[in-house]
Amino acid sequence: MKQRWLLILFLVSANCLPGLTAAAAEEEALLQLWKSHVALPDDHAATIKACRDFAGAHPADPLLPVARGLEAWHHWRAGRQVDALQMMAADLSAPPGAVNDGARRLAMGWITRVDREQLAGALQAYYRKQVAYPKTLDQLPAEARPSANDRFGKPWNYRLTGFAKLKGFTDQKYSLESVVLGDTSDLKTALKLPYGARLSAVPSQVLAGPSDLPAVKFTVSGNAAVVGVGQAAGNLFLAFVGTHAVVVCDYTHWKVFPRP
Repeated sequence: MKQRWLLILFLVSANCLPGLTAAAAEEEALLQLWKSHVALPDDHAATIKACRDFAGAHPADPLLPVARGLEAWHHWRAGRQVDALQMMAADLSAPPGAVNDGARRLAMGWITRVDREQLAGALQAYYRKQVAYPKTLDQLPAEARPSANDRFGKPWNYRLTGFAKLKGFTDQKYSLESVVLGDTSDLKTALKLPYGARLSAVPSQVLAGPSDLPAVKFTVSGNAAVVGVGQAAGNLFLAFVGTHAVVVCDYTHWKVFPRP
């Protein structure tokens, strides 16, 4: 009788503890998906299918946002912006969690780039009427002016630059960037980047971080940096450390490594 009650108590406890019932991360399947994506970066149809196969086989997998982000990027590169935006918009309202937070960073980055395109259009409309760009964004008509801030809540970095070799034409050229995205603020520029191009850090060791959460020692340009799960060092964000894989991202791409 005592053993029976202990069994019942264990089953009840298991149903109450999310850590015991949460879906396991299919790390090896994600690593295989990543390898196929890297091997065929321009075969958008093949990678989109592979991402959808991953989602279909592992619908509750905690690493699903990574596969979804890869799929969205291939939609971008294939010219299907609407499909990409719909997938990324869903990540904006995802519940807290390191992988979801990483997906949210990517979504905010890409949607900020789309916002910048709209703002550039408003600047061009102003130029057609004034034959000059405004000194500040506040000079744009209110009805045509997009948000004064990017998706990170930061004011746009807008300034007149003029031409280096022509004096007196300062209002004929401008620079417009997100403070967070910097030189990858332009949508076309970001889409031309090879996938993961700005993620140069390489994991070299998994360590025990604060509160017994894992951390990873990265080598970046010959220097070492230790980053905990759910934390960032510059643009590098550590989203996941598992038995087989380490997953990082910036505001543009994911990157999946075998665990060192």
